[in-house]
Amino acid sequence: MGQDKQVKKVSQLYEQNTIILASNQNENLAEIEKEKRLALIKSWEDNEKAKAQTKAYRELCSIESWENNMKAILELDLKKMEESLKVEKAEYSKRLKKKIPEIEKIAEAKREKIEKQKVQESIKVKKMSEKLSATPSAYPPNTKICGCL
Repeated sequence: MGQDKQVKKVSQLYEQNTIILASNQNENLAEIEKEKRLALIKSWEDNEKAKAQTKAYRELCSIESWENNMKAILELDLKKMEESLKVEKAEYSKRLKKKIPEIEKIAEAKREKIEKQKVQESIKVKKMSEKLSATPSAYPPNTKICGCL
């Protein structure tokens, strides 16, 4: 009987120790599971952040590409306009240079006309002067300023 009590005490201690060990193991396993779960969450978070960064980078690259493309198109349009303006300027310059001799010709004709008129006026004045000189009573001419004289 004495042994029986001792075996019961030992078995109770053993059971308590095994329960304590089992609970320690369960705690350790629970801690490991918790760490594992946190590590998975952390890796998922890092993966999602990387996806978001990659998507943002792609979109930024797309916007930059669009911007560069639009700038290139505008620069080409500007060059075309400049070239067109150069051509128009050259054509307009040719037209104006062609008009210069015409203008000079017209101006010369007008000068000649004025010179002829000047000569005719000079001849007319000379004739009138001769006429007035020939008849002394003719100067000053008898002109009526108003109808009452």
